[in-house]
Parts: sequence; C-alpha cells; structure tokens
Amino acid sequence: MTTQTEKTEVTTDAVVEAPVAHAFDVFTTGIGSWWDTNHHILEAPLAEMVFEPYVGGNVVDRGVDGSECRWARVLAYEPPTRVCFSWDINLQWQLETDPARASEVEIVFTELSPGRTHVRLTHRHLDRHGEGWQAMRDAVASGWDLTAFAATAGLPSVLGRVLPLITDEVMRSRLSGARSYTAAILRVTPAYTRPAVDATVWEHGRRNMQLLEVGLLPIVLPVDDDTDIAGIGIFAATPDETRTIMDDDPGVRAGIFTYDLHPVRGFPGSVLS
Repeated sequence: MTTQTEKTEVTTDAVVEAPVAHAFDVFTTGIGSWWDTNHHILEAPLAEMVFEPYVGGNVVDRGVDGSECRWARVLAYEPPTRVCFSWDINLQWQLETDPARASEVEIVFTELSPGRTHVRLTHRHLDRHGEGWQAMRDAVASGWDLTAFAATAGLPSVLGRVLPLITDEVMRSRLSGARSYTAAILRVTPAYTRPAVDATVWEHGRRNMQLLEVGLLPIVLPVDDDTDIAGIGIFAATPDETRTIMDDDPGVRAGIFTYDLHPVRGFPGSVLS
C-alpha cells in the first residue's frame, strides 16, 4: 500500500519472504535484477545497473554503447538495515546537477523472523524539486511499487546472483525448442607424449576452429585437469555424422586421441560468456 505523508513524501511497504541481509543485498547490489527496465533516463538501451555499496557511491545506469547515467548518490549505507540515496532527477526527468534540488529515498529493512523481512521505502523532500514538485510526487507515488523487488528477493541466490523465476509455462516453452546434438568426449591415449605430439595437437585445434566456423562444432571445451579426458565438444550433428567427423580428426588419425559419443539435447543459442 502506498500513502502520502504531509504531501512532500511518499511511503510504500512490502513484506519479503527472505532474510533481512538477503533482502538488503537484492535491493542494493542486486538492483538490476528487479528494477523496471522501462524506468530509466539513459538514452541508450540499458546494459546494466550498478549500485556502488558505500557512502559517496552512485547508482549507475550503463548503456549498451558504453554511456553512463549516475542518477543517484549513496547518502547512507548501513547493511543490513538501512540505505539512503539521492534522487538526482528533475521535473523534466533529466539529471539534476544541484544537490539542493534533489529529493531522497530511504529504505529501512526490519527482520520479522529469520526468513521474513519488512521493507519500508520513503521518498522524501520532494518539494526540493521546486515549483511543480507535486508532479514528481504523484509520479513516484505510483512508480514505487515493490512487488517485483519482493518477488525477486524471495527467490534463491547462488554465488551472489538472484535466480530468476522460471514458471512451468516458460519451462515447457523452452523444452519444446530443444534440439538434438552429439557430445564427444575426447581422451588421450598412451601415444600422447609431449612435445612429440604438439604439432598434431595444433592441427587438431585448427580443425576444431574450422568446424566452429561452419557451424558443426558450436562448443568446444579443452579440459585442464590430470585425467585422460582431453576435451569435450558439442556437435550440431547426429552421432553417425559426428563419428565421420571425428574419425578424420588429425589427432584421432595419429592415434593420440580416442573418443566417446553421446546423443544429447540442448537449446539453440546457448553460448559461453
């Protein structure tokens, strides 16, 4: 529920099904995971949002063209209970360069139980924006909806990254687009001795790049451990076609590699980043 207090501030509340520290992290450093991508003043399409987690830092929008928009200054950073930043946006929805004409956004996180957090957001001092500031108040009154944040904060995270919600409908849609591929597990033989095999391995790598260029080997993964597995390749081909390709590999022909093939399924467009 959103209310207006004394006409110069807007307050909204949410209850998040997550520990207080997690809710704080998602709101701040994870801001790009829940913020509405349509609510930006950056001219270029958005590439990422960055919340610099310290007093004096900024909230930064970065465009796909490398441009930046630093539209907020971090005024208080007190994990996991409180954060406050300036709203350096004027009534024309452009950057406000005068700090005295910027309003403030304060978020307070209160633990209700070990896995439940109350979040209160107060956008205050809206009258600092000058004549016509009521338009800003009315805009943010409807714009500060914490529903997406609460939903995102309630999701699990791995290595600091919030895992997105995947519905059954999304799963069915993606699974329907799966295609058949062939996984090749490349293994070294006793004939693999360095540096005698280096020239052959070089030509093996060149051929992998050629196969990549023509779309037959979209993913190739050299293995760096001490096992006999030399690499893993995903071929956009049937097992029989892949066997024909592998039998003509320089390393296989030289007897320094052998391989196993496994039919697999995957999703077109999957890439390594």
